[in-house]
Amino acid sequence: MKKKAIYGRHSVEEYILKNGSNDITEVWVKDSFHGEATSTFLSNIPNKSIIKKKDIKDIDRILKGVNHQGIVIWSQTNSGKSQIKDFNEWKTTLDEAEGPFLLLDRIQDPGNLGNILRTAECMGIQSVILTDRNSCGITDVVIKVASGALNYLNLFQVANLSRVIEELKKKNYWIVATSDRGEDEWEDLPEPERIAIIMGNEGEGAKRLLLEESDFVVQIPMHGEISSLNVAVATGIVLDRIVNR
Repeated sequence: MKKKAIYGRHSVEEYILKNGSNDITEVWVKDSFHGEATSTFLSNIPNKSIIKKKDIKDIDRILKGVNHQGIVIWSQTNSGKSQIKDFNEWKTTLDEAEGPFLLLDRIQDPGNLGNILRTAECMGIQSVILTDRNSCGITDVVIKVASGALNYLNLFQVANLSRVIEELKKKNYWIVATSDRGEDEWEDLPEPERIAIIMGNEGEGAKRLLLEESDFVVQIPMHGEISSLNVAVATGIVLDRIVNR
């Protein structure tokens, strides 16, 4: 079975807090680590034999180009809520799920996706649906940037968001999309619990078909000279305006 690396202090601590240490096969800490925070972290690993001191250069060589902060755990399985489910599994949970839902259309940058998932969890989102085509998917970078959020989210990956929208409408959810041409008013939106929010691709936004299938298309008010926002920032603004009304 393939092992997965989870790295960075916050991601590692959240993983252990949520999932325990049974799935962890090895723990790497840089050999210069010391201090109370590190001791507390290591105390949550009952099997001390799996803790290995590593030269920082060796960690850098194996985990190229990532900010691991000198802490890495290797997990045998992708346990907990962060295990990605498919469309059919999503349908079976729909009757008991709580909105709002977050639908992500073709998010390609792992940093953006990680930040979106972290923000979504902070704003109380429980279920996130991703497209499986033209999407970065859940990579090690996404896990690191999300800072443990994946342990608390229900993640689903589907081929067709239109099918998701169709099922949501059958359950009387309202679909809300964002666009720089949106004309609906924020104050006209239904209660957050009955909403599914679409956030689109970094360069193109949401597909035209998804906009056409939406019940509301809103626009983020802009007051400066720059007319566009990073999708992770935009998602945070949209979730705040919807959840905290």
